[in-house]
Amino acid sequence: MKVGYTEFSYGYAFTENLVRSLPTGPVGAPIFPNLVQEAQLGFDVKIDQPAAPLFFQFKLPERMKKGTAFEVSNGNCPGLVTPFYRIGLMRSDLSKQHSHLIELEEGFPSCVFYAAPCLADIHAFNRSYGLGRVFADSAFFSPGEIGPLPDNKQHTIAYRSDLGHAFFCSDPKETRKWTFDDISQKIESVLKQKQFSDARVAARNARDQVVELASSGWRRQSAGLADRIRVRVQTTLAPDPEREETLTNLLVAREIARVDLGVEMLLAQPS
Repeated sequence: MKVGYTEFSYGYAFTENLVRSLPTGPVGAPIFPNLVQEAQLGFDVKIDQPAAPLFFQFKLPERMKKGTAFEVSNGNCPGLVTPFYRIGLMRSDLSKQHSHLIELEEGFPSCVFYAAPCLADIHAFNRSYGLGRVFADSAFFSPGEIGPLPDNKQHTIAYRSDLGHAFFCSDPKETRKWTFDDISQKIESVLKQKQFSDARVAARNARDQVVELASSGWRRQSAGLADRIRVRVQTTLAPDPEREETLTNLLVAREIARVDLGVEMLLAQPS
């Protein structure tokens, strides 16, 4: 059963609600310029503080209502009952998305997730959006915890909002289901790590690692993209070479991650 809203709508609502949830503007974990703030590049992101990039691959589920669904019909997914949600991962013979996410997570542990809604239909989605809760009404899964795809077949994740774990299928294997609160708590310890203690260094590392995973065409374009973004940054900020460099690197990483790798990059910082 289709949930009645699109993956794009979910990704937008997730990010916009996250921005709206922060009482003092985008200074908590996690946020960085996104679809809502494209025209406000100079907002206060406190880049002088520790910073860690977060990467979300948005997935739209189907809502499974019948007991004939293989996850429940064979009894191999303890605790899973209908209705539940099922998301599909990109087949490895069609895309290297999952393997790229695992590589990205190796460089940024606890910072890379599949994100999927726990919202049954358009009415639940609209209600959650109105309450500013779409990011909170979501489930998150670590590509690294799932592990490499074993073959070129279609693989899925089955989950429920009230179940603390999920199942990676088709041969069911239990995997952790993260909540947004789990991620926020984990980020507190991540920000204390040396590689994230300086926002300027973290931004440079994010750009380097994203570019390394990008397709050859985007790797060739990355320098030109950086030049164009730097001009935009210079027109919106007071002269500040260090801040300019940091914002440019973050925006280059974010643009390539979003367009070429298909993941949304946000920035986590202490509030």
